[in-house]
Amino acid sequence: MKSKLTLFALVILSVLTAVSCSKNSGGGSDEGGNSDTGSGSTTTVPRGWELTSWNGNTAIAGYVYLQFGDDGTFTLYQEIGDSSTSGYKKLTGTYVIEEGPDSKRIISGRYSDDTPWSDSYVIESWTETEIRWRSQKEDIVSIYTLADLPDYVTEPTVSMASRSLDASERFL
Repeated sequence: MKSKLTLFALVILSVLTAVSCSKNSGGGSDEGGNSDTGSGSTTTVPRGWELTSWNGNTAIAGYVYLQFGDDGTFTLYQEIGDSSTSGYKKLTGTYVIEEGPDSKRIISGRYSDDTPWSDSYVIESWTETEIRWRSQKEDIVSIYTLADLPDYVTEPTVSMASRSLDASERFL
């Protein structure tokens, strides 16, 4: 349970960091897709942020992707914590970045069903290529790296009827 909370905190931190850096950092959901024109080309969807490190560990790298809209919205794709589906689960909502104590920027958010993120995150850095944020409750650092989202990440998930859905297992 602690590892799930830590992972969730990492994702939230990443979202916060991505949002605060710049509006044209390539993380918005309204950017055009890119494609590789080499042999065996793979079409990709708009750019976003890939979780590459959580709590100093890379074990869940590539299992969480975030996109931030300039209008204060986010889209989270996660392939963790839910054994009732196959593929990446898409979650949406809104985020805000506010100035906290000591002039530190804090990111927090709510999912579309009005459920708040499990934590708020101090944005340690937000550049054009990397977001680093720290959860306020558990002091876990999440690092997100700018990336193209592969097609398989944005494809709809497939329900696995033999397993029960636990909607509370969200990364952020």
